[in-house]
Amino acid sequence: MRRPARFVAACLVAAAVGVPLTTGTATAATGSQYDYTDPAATGCSGNAITYWSKNLLNPANGAVTGVVELRYSRTCQTNWVRVNNYVGGAVAEKIIVRPRTLLPQGGSLDYAQDVTDDALTGYSYGLQFYAPAGVCVEVGGVIRLNGVVVGNNGQTFDLVC
Repeated sequence: MRRPARFVAACLVAAAVGVPLTTGTATAATGSQYDYTDPAATGCSGNAITYWSKNLLNPANGAVTGVVELRYSRTCQTNWVRVNNYVGGAVAEKIIVRPRTLLPQGGSLDYAQDVTDDALTGYSYGLQFYAPAGVCVEVGGVIRLNGVVVGNNGQTFDLVC
């Protein structure tokens, strides 16, 4: 198919200056550009699923004080931690660690860790990391009221693959 000369020239100029020829929402090109980013701001949360979840229990009495979830974006191939905090006025801590990982197709992913705290009742989330299928992450969640732990996942981290 023959293309008009102006179209070809525009494409060559765009390529030379690094202007993308397509637009749209998030893509999973290399993925590492999503490390330490907000899943909502990047568009990665749009089709996310809850891949794993666990109740956060009060160590003193066993009451469920929240839920920690590992979220996965199919579009961006990223993971982040979300906590549903049931305790008003408490601080929810979300922890995710991606150990340094060798990829089956070659290359590697560097170590990454995020700990995000906030005092929101209900859902809140931390930053995301690129973690395509087969990459394991460590997940943790803690709820503190006036500095006292009133909810946790029972250990420092849960390994989720």
